[in-house]
Amino acid sequence: MSSAIESTVKALVEFEAELDRAKAEVTDAKKRAMKESLDWAEEAKASAVSRAQEIASERVTKAKEEAEAEAKVIREKGALSLKTFEASISKRRSQAAELAASRLMGGAG
Repeated sequence: MSSAIESTVKALVEFEAELDRAKAEVTDAKKRAMKESLDWAEEAKASAVSRAQEIASERVTKAKEEAEAEAKVIREKGALSLKTFEASISKRRSQAAELAASRLMGGAG
């Protein structure tokens, strides 16, 4: 009978050792899964940040191009307005000079 008890105790000790190994494997698997999850999350975050930077860069480039095109149109309109204004000044200056000369010469003007 003691041999049966010894066998049972031995079997229980072996079972407990197997159980401890299984627990250790589960703990290691949890750690690996957690590390892999964190690594995946970091990769996903880096990818999302990179994509967001690309989108932002594209938008900035597009906005810059649009602003430059608009600035060109404004400069062209400004140059045309300045040319028209200078022509008007020149015409009025000529008229003023003629009027002044006429008055100085005794004309009615």
